[in-house]
Amino acid sequence: MDVLVELFRHNTMMNRRLLDACKSLTADQLNSTVPGTYGSVGATLVHMANAQMAYAARLLDVPRPDPLLPDPFPGFDVLEKRFALGDAQLEEAARVKPDRQVQVTGDDPPGTWTMPVSLFLLQAINHGTDHRSHVATILTQLGIEPPDLDGWAYFFASEHMVPV
Repeated sequence: MDVLVELFRHNTMMNRRLLDACKSLTADQLNSTVPGTYGSVGATLVHMANAQMAYAARLLDVPRPDPLLPDPFPGFDVLEKRFALGDAQLEEAARVKPDRQVQVTGDDPPGTWTMPVSLFLLQAINHGTDHRSHVATILTQLGIEPPDLDGWAYFFASEHMVPV
């Protein structure tokens, strides 16, 4: 088992679970936020989808599509397509020479750096986990049970946990 690829398979599954859980939200619920989170549910989902595409574009040297705008909310069909492409590309990036270097230019903090791809992939995983947690927190505050998004849920769903 390739550990790095497995981490991105988890990322993919949990992104899908979260999107599925949010599809039944009302417009008011999609616009809900709580202190300490990124923003509204809708804005956070859009941010996550955009970030995945940005990470993948840098790692695979492919064109980055124009970012989705959070307002008005683009809809779940658009988000699902964006997540599916970003998830697939990040899984591919995890398989393509993770020990190579990548150049990263950003504005938070501003500058340009060279870093191992493995560290950039670590950021992609952490980013997704952090923001899924934000959305789960908002759902909880709305009285909605968020989906299980942790490693155990993935292990069981992917049949990696085998009874003895």
